[in-house]
Amino acid sequence: MLLKKRDLDALQTAILGLHEERELDAFRNAFFSIVLEAIPAEHCTWMEIGFGDTNLNAVQQVVTLWESSPRLTPKLQRALLSHIEDHPFTTHARATGKWGPFRLSDFWTPRQIRASAVWREGYQHLNVGRLLAGCAFRANRMVTLNFARPFSARDFSERDRRMLELLLPHFMQALQSAERHSAIRAKDATPLPMLGLTPREAEVAVWLARGRTNPEIATILALRQRTVEKHVENILAKLAAENRTEAAMLIAGAVKMATHEGPAARKR
Repeated sequence: MLLKKRDLDALQTAILGLHEERELDAFRNAFFSIVLEAIPAEHCTWMEIGFGDTNLNAVQQVVTLWESSPRLTPKLQRALLSHIEDHPFTTHARATGKWGPFRLSDFWTPRQIRASAVWREGYQHLNVGRLLAGCAFRANRMVTLNFARPFSARDFSERDRRMLELLLPHFMQALQSAERHSAIRAKDATPLPMLGLTPREAEVAVWLARGRTNPEIATILALRQRTVEKHVENILAKLAAENRTEAAMLIAGAVKMATHEGPAARKR
């Protein structure tokens, strides 16, 4: 589908916004306002789903979830994941090798949507009647962007589908760039020598103090999740911390002290 000039202008603005250099936290904060300008929707989610292997078998868990507004409770996440294998997007993708972007209306009528288990147990409670979703892959994770509207709103158009198709690769490039940038900044920020941590433990510690989960830290630092778990165990032991919250407070205090002292002060 050929986009109109105003759509091309909106696409260019969104691409430039995604690629604007920023750290991961800032990228996530800016993401929804950027993409919702290009593809209007009532609700948008950015989700990473972990699989048991690189062949994308055996869904394990939601690794990362960000929403334009909070809606997806843990219970609703579990409900949606329980139906991922019989979802029309998944069954069509596994049969054809094509992973979208898809609209829910590509496969089901409104009556069929309301009759489905995924709507009764999930979408109904999220006020989702219209859905547009696209995905990309890295390692054993599927990254999905989902745009939702209620039944009372107009359905997503071919223009919206094309916009998402063109935005997805730029989103992935910008995300990886933000992760690399943040990892470098975290590595350069402080080695946390006063806590007795190794350089790699210090990198993990900085992200732990920022509230990141082990899977998220593994993604940011390009490590295996089990490696991150081992580093976290070592960090808790070295800090004599009973849990992640206590460790995060100690690490944040050390980072603040190191930042305020500066390189010159630490040399004295």
